[in-house]
Amino acid sequence: MTSNERTTGPGPMPDLSTYQVRALSGDAAYEWYLSDHPWAAAERRRRRAAELQYEIDSARKVQEWIERTRAADAGGDLADRPAGWRDNLIALAEGMAPVVAANHTHASFESAEPDDLWVANARRKLETSRRVEGDRTYTYPAHLLGPGAAAYPPPGWTVSR
Repeated sequence: MTSNERTTGPGPMPDLSTYQVRALSGDAAYEWYLSDHPWAAAERRRRRAAELQYEIDSARKVQEWIERTRAADAGGDLADRPAGWRDNLIALAEGMAPVVAANHTHASFESAEPDDLWVANARRKLETSRRVEGDRTYTYPAHLLGPGAAAYPPPGWTVSR
């Protein structure tokens, strides 16, 4: 079955973790990723959760480094370092603190956004991008909306019956 042929339904969900999706204007895989196909919705939720968890984990690790740096400075452990080294390290830690807090807040808000709102916004951004790039009449493909989207597997994906 080619990527343009229809299938009778999605069947059991395959592992799409390595399926390449890029937010590029001509990427049919990205259009599919934003579709109402049950696999697309499940993969979006999985990827968004993993990305947001990565951001939260990264923010936590940097925050722990900031706290260790502050504790080392408070304990006098940085006093014997070369001139300027301590000041630069403390300045880096203090400069990172608001960035970490902002990243954590952003990830927390993002994780609270329901998939239907996230995908509607992403579809609008895709339409805007395509129109800005010259395809003035582009609209998100209707066949990828609603229950009928289940008939369209990911582009380039072989669906066995």
